[in-house]
Amino acid sequence: MTAGRGDFPEHFTFSQRYGYEPLPDPMRLEEISDDLRREIWNLMYRSIRQNRSLNSLGNQLIFSQEFHEFVVVVWGKFERIPESEIRVDHNDVVDKFKNTILRARFYRFMNFLETIVNETRSNDLVKEIDNLFTKHVSAYWLNTSQRPYWFFPCASQKQGEATREAIATLHENDIVGATTHFRQAGEAMNEQRYADSIRESIHAVESVAREIDPKSKTLGQALKSLEGTGFLNHEFKQALEKLYIYANAEQGVRHALLDKDAADVGLDEAVLMFGACASFAAYLTQKHRQAGRE
Repeated sequence: MTAGRGDFPEHFTFSQRYGYEPLPDPMRLEEISDDLRREIWNLMYRSIRQNRSLNSLGNQLIFSQEFHEFVVVVWGKFERIPESEIRVDHNDVVDKFKNTILRARFYRFMNFLETIVNETRSNDLVKEIDNLFTKHVSAYWLNTSQRPYWFFPCASQKQGEATREAIATLHENDIVGATTHFRQAGEAMNEQRYADSIRESIHAVESVAREIDPKSKTLGQALKSLEGTGFLNHEFKQALEKLYIYANAEQGVRHALLDKDAADVGLDEAVLMFGACASFAAYLTQKHRQAGRE
């Protein structure tokens, strides 16, 4: 059977389209493929080439003033060193950027990219980085709905799209508290603080529920109130309550550890709670908005 032009994304090669090479597999969380790293570096190197020129003597490559300042700010924030101590030499910058993108550990690679997308003045660069993560079926997506731009995890492409839409819904409805909690949950997950991530995801749902019903002090109270007014389906309320009960029951998630060294949660639980809570929060927001129109 002959494959049509619309059957594959445009970035697939001839060999991939016709079965000579395998299609790209979805990346696992905490994993960045060599191909994605290579394309990110190629993108950054093109930006470096576009912003350099020979000095007046014609014997040394130098950067434009804007790119020079960009390098100083990015490297200073990434390495947490004073900007006055940063040496902006062309070859040194190329080596540092290249080694970080191609060889740094997963979390440092992600930290570096987040710094770049938040400090660059090029919207095209941000879009191209976002597109590369989609192209390589990365387990992370870039949230550009508000600054600072952050990468969020997803267990699958569909979950990533659903979570992106959910957080966009919160942002569009000015649910500031919830969006802040989700950003903090994503940051904690990227830093492998999984219990903190789950806690922030729960706080996000709690924030939405309490914004809808300001009299309630906890998520449990808010859900009871929302059900009493007919705003919330009983079965759906129970599902939300189970999430809340889980977070309260697991030591180290919402309450202090007693006889354990660490909460018994990991990456899988943090990703699950992040996606579920984002969907629940968006659902409550949409129902509230619909009720306000009736």
